[in-house]
Amino acid sequence: MKNTMTSFALAYLAILIAFGLLDGIWLGVIAMPLYVDYFSGLLRAQFVSWPWIVFYVLYCLAVVVLAVRPARGRPVGAAAANGFMLGATAYGTYNLTAYSIIAGWPLTMTLVDWVWGAFATMVLAGVGAQVVRWRERRG
Repeated sequence: MKNTMTSFALAYLAILIAFGLLDGIWLGVIAMPLYVDYFSGLLRAQFVSWPWIVFYVLYCLAVVVLAVRPARGRPVGAAAANGFMLGATAYGTYNLTAYSIIAGWPLTMTLVDWVWGAFATMVLAGVGAQVVRWRERRG
């Protein structure tokens, strides 16, 4: 049991780090021009940090619990597929709701961010599953 908990704790840390890197590149470089173009009048001069920290902590835990753990003992692709579904659902909830209720919310941003979330979560789940496999093979 202790090894299992350690495996999942290490997977969580790897997912948290990977998400920070992936989302940092996504938000800081790739998607920022879209955000500035579509939401320039709404963006804060200084981001409020605590909401995204809470999201990262909880979302990475959800990736472990809902995507990595159920795929334990199966190919890494099983966890990645679980992650894709989780990401499509979570990011779809946000983006589709925003598009349906916020006037002027762009469809392009909805679709791009939705696909990004599904892809990123798929990668994160694959990373987490690989860490669990590596840890359990080491004994």
